[in-house]
Amino acid sequence: MPVAGVICAGMMRRFSEWEAKGKQCVLLYCGDHDPGGLRISDFLRSNIAELAKAVEWSPDNLIIDRFGLDCEFIEANGLTWIDNLETSSGRNLADPKHPDHFKPYVQSYLKRFGARKVEANALVARPNAGRELCRQAILRYLPEAAIAGYRHRIAAERAKLRQAIVERMARP
Repeated sequence: MPVAGVICAGMMRRFSEWEAKGKQCVLLYCGDHDPGGLRISDFLRSNIAELAKAVEWSPDNLIIDRFGLDCEFIEANGLTWIDNLETSSGRNLADPKHPDHFKPYVQSYLKRFGARKVEANALVARPNAGRELCRQAILRYLPEAAIAGYRHRIAAERAKLRQAIVERMARP
């Protein structure tokens, strides 16, 4: 199984465990602002479903929520637009010779945003905005008290880990 499949299978097992405890599982996705990045959430469920038999869990009840890089956020935070729609293959979706150029999702993107994109890693230039973006996405599904409760539950383990690191670094 490819690495992505192994990672996905592990995620699915965790979803299965939490669903068995009566929890609603949510997959938050923040990706690039380009034709493919905006479209990924449309086929995440079917990609996950391909492993359903192997993992013995189905994403039928999974909430998949794309949040993040939208035009408003990009402009409000001064993220850098890249003037092309080059894909990982090195080809440009804005080029009519690209096999996907005339697909509706590409044409729709070109009409709305032009031949430009913003990579998700642009968030490193605005870490506070990126953290807040993620925080707000999480708060759509969890109350603020849940976050505080989680921090409280892991505080003792974090303190133990810090102490172990200090002790280990003090050894000759």
